[in-house]
Amino acid sequence: MTRRFEVTVRDGPARAGRLRIDGTVETPAIISGDQIRTTGPIWNFPTIEEAMEEGFKLSKERGKIFIGPHVPAPLHADPPFAIPTIPTEGPCGVVVHPLGRERPTTADVYVVGAAGSLRNPRDLLATLIGIREKIPPDSALYTPALATPANLALLIYLGVDLVDGTRVSVDGLLGRYHLTSGVWPLEDLKHLPCRCAFCRSREEGDRNLKLVAGHNLLQLEEELLLLREMVRMGTVREYLERQVRVSPEETAALRLLDQEHRYLERRTPIYRKSVIYANCAESLHRVEVTRFAERILERYRAPQGEVLLLLPCSARKPYSTSRSHRLFATALGPHRRKIKELILTSPLALVPRELEEVYPAASYDVPVTGKWDLEERSWLARCLEGYLDRNPATKIIAHIDGELREAVEAHGIDAVYTGGGTTDEGLKRLTEATAEAAAGENVLEGFMVQRFTALADYQFGRGAAADLLGGDAKVKGRELQTPEKKSLGSITPQGTIALSLEGAKRILPRGGYVVEIGDFVPRGDVLAPGVPSADDQIRPGDEVMVVGEAAFGVGKAKMSGWEMVESTRGIAVELRQVEEA
Repeated sequence: MTRRFEVTVRDGPARAGRLRIDGTVETPAIISGDQIRTTGPIWNFPTIEEAMEEGFKLSKERGKIFIGPHVPAPLHADPPFAIPTIPTEGPCGVVVHPLGRERPTTADVYVVGAAGSLRNPRDLLATLIGIREKIPPDSALYTPALATPANLALLIYLGVDLVDGTRVSVDGLLGRYHLTSGVWPLEDLKHLPCRCAFCRSREEGDRNLKLVAGHNLLQLEEELLLLREMVRMGTVREYLERQVRVSPEETAALRLLDQEHRYLERRTPIYRKSVIYANCAESLHRVEVTRFAERILERYRAPQGEVLLLLPCSARKPYSTSRSHRLFATALGPHRRKIKELILTSPLALVPRELEEVYPAASYDVPVTGKWDLEERSWLARCLEGYLDRNPATKIIAHIDGELREAVEAHGIDAVYTGGGTTDEGLKRLTEATAEAAAGENVLEGFMVQRFTALADYQFGRGAAADLLGGDAKVKGRELQTPEKKSLGSITPQGTIALSLEGAKRILPRGGYVVEIGDFVPRGDVLAPGVPSADDQIRPGDEVMVVGEAAFGVGKAKMSGWEMVESTRGIAVELRQVEEA
């Protein structure tokens, strides 16, 4: 059981939390030597018995992270034998072999052994992901002698909570000068590109290399404070995509990490307050993008109509608030009620009109050049093909131009191409094409009914809309009601459905997004220790139903379902409504 560490904020695998040692340490954090009491490797002692004896002495100290004796081993070899864990009343740390296969004993802090040797991107990822998957989610991961200002963002994004200044301090004494943009031999620098007190002293003639070590540590501390705030703001990924350009190894690490979809997706919130800036090729592979596309292809069901209109995206989000999309809507006129609309964009590929307010569709930005590279074209084509397989349309109108049109045409989509644009001529062609295609077609359901239908399936799985709307639900503004005017749920400012208790009861029998609790009535938020079982597909930010022998409620998940079950600390669900069963 973790006693001393609690995660409070999640931004993908990156976390902010609290470690209680001598006072409370906010993480991610730089741990200093005076906050740790460690026996060190057993090779420091003539016998194992003496190592254990020293460990028992150190374990009595309070307010420090106690790390008992451990057996070192080369990176790609298992330790030759194990030694017993020394119990302690204070914070406990355990050294974990980088590529070991055994599940480590329970601790508050897990220390990556030989972390300083993890320079190869594949070894780094295999180690940190492997250890993270084996240890409790509410425990801290510590990588000694590894962090630099340049690689700290990558380490934090991988799930590291604690680092130290060992590497940069030693490098400083060896004349290696660190910045977030990399490391340089001191003798190669004519002028020091920093105005900190340490660098000013060197410029004034003091050549003591301790000043370089001081500068390096200060750079690491500043970078950590910045990243701590970015975790809270939900912008670590954007920063990392810029920062990995420092070296080929870091760029390779991020590209390899994005192939670990399960590791990232299980830890990534369903919604963030920040805007996604898709500024580079790696943005195509981030979890928010791939998860959105997967839900569109697997869960979304288009309205029952034969006419599909393909439109370009707009800089302003949601799209319908932009000038171009308002002009498109005017051009469609009354025929719009018979047409399904699908927006084509990078990096999200496809955004149905009904889901344009959902994260990340309403919260992304991308450099607009009019150019679509081969990877973007391939991604768009795959998604569009999958969409049309599941949502056939006998008549397709494509109001797109430039390379976007080329990409769609090259894939062989049989469509009427109206040339795109917002000129009078372009809009006239759009009006004529849609009028011809919509002639004789049935009017679709009201748009807000379409939106509730799409959102219910998107959030809770295909078919959930049939249960929630149930054939008798009525839409009033952004609220869904029963014929007796009882609320079933409403659309939030984030574009998702917040269920009422009545709405949750309609969806409950289908299963999914359920958090089981013990025999009690929650009087506030549901804490992780009270959750014996939770749906594995739940992610932070998901709308969930809380079910127990004594209570039923609805609320917002604050951690993933698997994390609720495995954690012993932290808020699992932020309850909005609850009633006694």
